[in-house]
Amino acid sequence: MPLLAFVQAANKQSSSKAEEEIMKIEDQWVQSRAAKDPTVTKDLLSDDFLGANVTGQAMNKQQQIDGTTAGTLFAGKAEMTDRKVHIYGDTAVSTGIVTGVAGADKVRYLRVFVKRNNKWRLVAAQGIRIEGGQ
Repeated sequence: MPLLAFVQAANKQSSSKAEEEIMKIEDQWVQSRAAKDPTVTKDLLSDDFLGANVTGQAMNKQQQIDGTTAGTLFAGKAEMTDRKVHIYGDTAVSTGIVTGVAGADKVRYLRVFVKRNNKWRLVAAQGIRIEGGQ
């Protein structure tokens, strides 16, 4: 029984560290979008990234880079709330609410990260406008 407890504790520490990594990466990504600096986006998104913006339009990596540079994906100061990260081995799913997205007061997001070559990459993301500000 003590071995099982040790393994569970080690897994929890590993998950907590990964959760912190994902939140830090997301903070950097949101800040870079506010600054219209595509550097983080270029590095973070996988080449096969698939996403959808708040109006439901599909977006690939290059469209995200272009939108970041143009400032069309973000406006104002971001506030992220209700954040959760779940780790599944080399995959992480992140959810939350962000304000400051162009054309929307609040957006609920879902992002999927995969760890490749010991680095987290964003492979999929979707934002949905929250009607009525809830």
